[in-house]
Amino acid sequence: MTVRSRAALPQPYDGMYAAYATALSGARLAESSKSRYLNRVRAFLTWTAEASARGALGRDPLGDMAAAVGAAHGYQCHLRDGGYAPATIDGMLAAVDDFYARRGIGATGARRERSGSV
Repeated sequence: MTVRSRAALPQPYDGMYAAYATALSGARLAESSKSRYLNRVRAFLTWTAEASARGALGRDPLGDMAAAVGAAHGYQCHLRDGGYAPATIDGMLAAVDDFYARRGIGATGARRERSGSV
């Protein structure tokens, strides 16, 4: 699995990303899927770090389930406002849910754009 070099995430997001990459490396997924999930989680963590720095997320969005749900919803709105296609948003949310599941927090329950399902 190849991870592209990008600007470093701030602490503690960098450590969470590294832990996620390690956990994902052992997953039974195609290498292309792992790479896609890593890119999508990095984008989510970048957005989360910026939103947290602005005070837009309140509690710990990476350790508290209620805050995680709020962060996932905020990210979904950010993607929608950014003009992303529904299928892309759904893929991003799937990666976010995988990230939270591998952290032991569980799925955020964010509704998918295309089906309206949880």
